Amino acid sequence: MPTLERAVPVCRHLARLWMDSEDITDESARSAALLVISELMTNAIVHTNSVSITGRLRKAGDWLLVEVQDEGGATSVPHPHRTDYANEYGRGLVLIAQSVQALGTRLETDGGRTFWARIPLTG
Repeated sequence: MPTLERAVPVCRHLARLWMDSEDITDESARSAALLVISELMTNAIVHTNSVSITGRLRKAGDWLLVEVQDEGGATSVPHPHRTDYANEYGRGLVLIAQSVQALGTRLETDGGRTFWARIPLTG
């Protein structure tokens, strides 16, 4: 994994390349996917003890599935909540929830956690 300062922009760049290769041209879906990747990768870097964080994108019919898996170690599970918009932090999951069809998390057998989002590929 690149140094932490560069991990998120590198992931966004790789996501753009993958979406190009899959001919995903819908700007709404592309923007939502990049937001999800950015926010979930940032949360994993900031809020877990992970050495390795994995991002995955996959097309499934009319859906784009985005997942970010960390190694766990968070003291709490992040969830969307209202926050004062004057605050610099705390709005990421709210923004994601407003941009995707579905959002969730699952605990992995190795103690890690996967956050996922389902984004419609058509209107």
